Amino acid sequence: MKNKASMILFMLGLAIALSACADGNKSNSEVNQTTQTGSGSRSKDEQTAAETTAESKINFEKGVFIDLEKENNALLNEQIKEVLKKNLDAQVSLDEETFRSTFKDSKTADSYMGSFGGEYKFTEIYNISEDKTKHQILVNVTGKMLRDNVIEDAAITYYFDADANRKWSIVAID
Repeated sequence: MKNKASMILFMLGLAIALSACADGNKSNSEVNQTTQTGSGSRSKDEQTAAETTAESKINFEKGVFIDLEKENNALLNEQIKEVLKKNLDAQVSLDEETFRSTFKDSKTADSYMGSFGGEYKFTEIYNISEDKTKHQILVNVTGKMLRDNVIEDAAITYYFDADANRKWSIVAID
């Protein structure tokens, strides 16, 4: 009786092992099927993934579409307009040096490098206000951003402050 049970278990284990090997060979042969292309060969899975990626690419026009000359708010002086435009353009064109130059100092720029990069479409100045307690001008910019192949709303507040020489620069971004 003991021998019969051992024999049954052995046969069952052998059958499982053989079926696993057979499935493994089938999978390998499917994986090895290739499609010839002009530059070489790719597996069917690679070809399908490439086609899906090409089809799912979202059309997104990045840029700065704000006419700062049309902004008629006394708080938004020419120097602030210039610094804001420079920062937005640098963000869109991924010009790190110019982006950094719009901040009060290099330490402040270092603090906001995490906000640098990405694909943006800036479309509107939503609000301009003054924080009289800190003597800062706040400019809210809105638009769109592309992140992980999804277009999202973007709203960024720029905080401007003038130094002792009345030179305006960005002191914070939120």
